[in-house]
Amino acid sequence: MTNIAFFPIPLLFLLLTACASEVPAENHDTEVMLRNEALPIITNVKTNFPEKEGWIIVPTDSTELNVTVESTNAETLLFWAVPTGTETWGERELIGYDINEDDGWKITWDIAGKSLHHHVIVQALGSDGKTITDETIKITNE
Repeated sequence: MTNIAFFPIPLLFLLLTACASEVPAENHDTEVMLRNEALPIITNVKTNFPEKEGWIIVPTDSTELNVTVESTNAETLLFWAVPTGTETWGERELIGYDINEDDGWKITWDIAGKSLHHHVIVQALGSDGKTITDETIKITNE
């Protein structure tokens, strides 16, 4: 009878010891913090044309579209033009990329003679080589 009452006490002690250990929690918190520091972040995307009701309005006779981006923790920025519509990612066109943050993240897209009704998707590839984030702007001719 004494053996049955004695068994739950060591089990309870082991459980409490395992739950009170702080070493795995410290490692986990450090890992999460490092991972978040490496995440690329796009804070702003601007063009050389005005925005109206969520669309960048590009005059029909324009020849260049300048896109500038503010981003942190990025190694490379890719700039894609995707026609507006459903399931059009397969019709995307790489309109430029930038690998030099020193002069600012930017591209100039030759739009002479193009009819525009697109999404410009900016993808920031993380400096860790594993993460990616994106931001979309909508452009159209007027």
